[in-house]
Amino acid sequence: MTNYDEKTLVDIGLTREQSKIYLFLLENGLCNARVISTKTNLGRALCYKVLAQLVEKGIITKRDDVGKISMFFPVHPNRIKIILEEEKQTSDQANIVFNDSFGLLSSKFNLLSGKPNIQFLEGSDGLKEMYNDILAEGKDIKLIRSLLDHKDIDTASILRAHIEKQAKIGIKVKLIGPKREDVPMDVLIKKDKARNVTRKTIPDGFYIPAQIIIYGDKVSITDFKSGLIITIIENASVRETFEKMFDFMFDSIKDTY
Repeated sequence: MTNYDEKTLVDIGLTREQSKIYLFLLENGLCNARVISTKTNLGRALCYKVLAQLVEKGIITKRDDVGKISMFFPVHPNRIKIILEEEKQTSDQANIVFNDSFGLLSSKFNLLSGKPNIQFLEGSDGLKEMYNDILAEGKDIKLIRSLLDHKDIDTASILRAHIEKQAKIGIKVKLIGPKREDVPMDVLIKKDKARNVTRKTIPDGFYIPAQIIIYGDKVSITDFKSGLIITIIENASVRETFEKMFDFMFDSIKDTY
C-alpha cells in the first residue's frame, strides 16, 4: 500500500479510513476485524463502523462462511469505478487520476484472487469505452465480426468513428467475417487497405450474434443480438487461447474476399 494509492481513493470520494482498510485488504486478502483494526491502526469501534460502510457500498464483502468470526474481502476495483459513475460527485481530474491507478489496483486484486479481470459494459457508452480501451492499448487486433454490428444506426456510427481513429494511429486488423454482399468487392478492398485490414471470409451461413476482439491481454465479446452487452476478459491465458483458435481459423480460410 502506498500513500499515493490512499490519496487517489480519498480524492475520488472515499474517506481516509475507508481507503486505508480497502487497500489493506487488497494487499492481504481475507481478514477479520481484529486484524484489520490492529494492522491499520484504527480503533476497534471505528474499524467496525468503516467496515460496515464499505460493505454497504459494495466495496468489500463480509463472509460468514469461513469460520465463527466474520471475515472481510475486497471486491474488484471496477466496483469503485461503478460507484464513481453512479454518484457523479468527483471532479474530472480525480477520475483521470483514478483511471491511471486502476490498472495497478486491478493487478493487485488479480494477484490476490487468482481470477482474471472481467468487466461488463452496456449500451452505447459501454461500446465507446471498449473501443477507447482498444485505442489506449494501441496494439494490433484480431476480430471475428458479427454483421449485426451495423444494424443499429447509432451503433454503426460509433463503429465507423472508431475505425477511423484506429486506422489513424496505425492499428492493424486481422478480420474473420461473413461475405459482404452489400458492398462491391473493389470498394471493400479499397476500404480495407485504407483501414489496415486483412480480411478472411467465412463460408456462407456462418452468421454469429456476438463479435470477438482480441487485443493486448484482453478478449472482448460484444452481444449485438440480445442487446448491446460487452464482456471484457483480461487474462493472458484466456487471450492466448482465443488467439490460437483465431490463428487456426485464419490460416485455414483460403478465401480472402
